[in-house]
Amino acid sequence: MTTNKWDELYNNQEYRYGKDPNVFVQSMLPDHPPSDVLSLAEGEGRNAVYAAELGHHVTAWDYSSVALDKLQRLADERSVNVNTALVDLTQAPPY
Repeated sequence: MTTNKWDELYNNQEYRYGKDPNVFVQSMLPDHPPSDVLSLAEGEGRNAVYAAELGHHVTAWDYSSVALDKLQRLADERSVNVNTALVDLTQAPPY
């Protein structure tokens, strides 16, 4: 998919997968002390925002600027900070 296809996918008011974190993330992350988290292909931010709510320092990468804008709105809504970057993972340097 090209970035335009991803932007089209996320270009609406609704959050495609909702605002609540993925069930797996929700079941596993509370067991880990706050740390640095890099969330790849984060999309609209539900998991990254959840991690930030738990006290993690989160950086989220995604290929869609539309998704990252929605992530930022969700982070603002929940009063947490998530650093974001528009990244093509096929071109990303090792972290």
